[in-house]
Amino acid sequence: MSLLSFLQDPEWDSPFFKILAQNDTGAAPGNQAGIVIPKELRQFFPALNPADTSSNAPTVDNRLTAELWLEGNLLATVDSRYQFQTWGGTRSPESRLTDNLGPLRNLARGDDLLIMQRHAIELIRYRLVLIKQEDATDFLKTITARWGLLGESPVTDQTLADASEELADAEASDFSLFDPAGSVVEARTRRLARTIVFRKQLLLLYEGRCAICQQALQTPSGLSELEGAHIVPRYLGGKNDARNGLGLCRQHHWAFDKGLFGIDGGRRIFVSDASLKVPQNEPLRPFHGKRLLEARDVHLRAHPNALEWHFENTVIKNH
Repeated sequence: MSLLSFLQDPEWDSPFFKILAQNDTGAAPGNQAGIVIPKELRQFFPALNPADTSSNAPTVDNRLTAELWLEGNLLATVDSRYQFQTWGGTRSPESRLTDNLGPLRNLARGDDLLIMQRHAIELIRYRLVLIKQEDATDFLKTITARWGLLGESPVTDQTLADASEELADAEASDFSLFDPAGSVVEARTRRLARTIVFRKQLLLLYEGRCAICQQALQTPSGLSELEGAHIVPRYLGGKNDARNGLGLCRQHHWAFDKGLFGIDGGRRIFVSDASLKVPQNEPLRPFHGKRLLEARDVHLRAHPNALEWHFENTVIKNH
């Protein structure tokens, strides 16, 4: 796999970079711990307030999971830390990545290229990709600064906060199928932020279980397969509101979007005869007539108007 294909993995947000200084590698005098994160890149890490540091609390931090890569080779996956350090309150706060980064830092030299990416779903998971200077020619030709973006801007914590506030406002209002202020064309970062907070809400409401099969695969680290499915699709102006959503596993999300099944007026799963004529759809048959698994918050359960819209416009019209 090429480095470009690796960086374009849809499970990861847009990459950003830093050309390492000697200090980042531990080779500088004093051998200070960790990789300095410039102020301009802090927005792509979990929010910390440098004002929270003091002589009594010289460090504030967030724990991260960091995948350490040397180009296309995974060196280690470690528990790491993003922090503001003041050296006992004697210096201005400096943001650093520290803890357990030795497998990568021990291979790094000054002027090597470090590419960083945040996971698009698991927001405290990052991958740090070290590219040796002699192997980074193509990237370095296009770089005119010591740090910055490699393409589109990643999602920031502020964008996520704005999306969370927007979702909360929608759910506190009377339900409507469509978002009058919505746009079919959204900036990538805003669209991804809305997707993240919508999915996170549905993951909580359905407690990690699919509303159809009541299952969802999960990694040992706790990353769930469960997806946030819009009942009235976003591309048709459907509202970003948990009441316009279901927590579905990937297989049933796809089948729901294609109208292979819907939810009837009694909130039971309806699998169409046309769907069941396709042999590959036979696994859907046992779910026909079964009750929908409901969101744990009765006020945020899938709205009957949304389910009716999907039934009429996706299940019936497509079959």
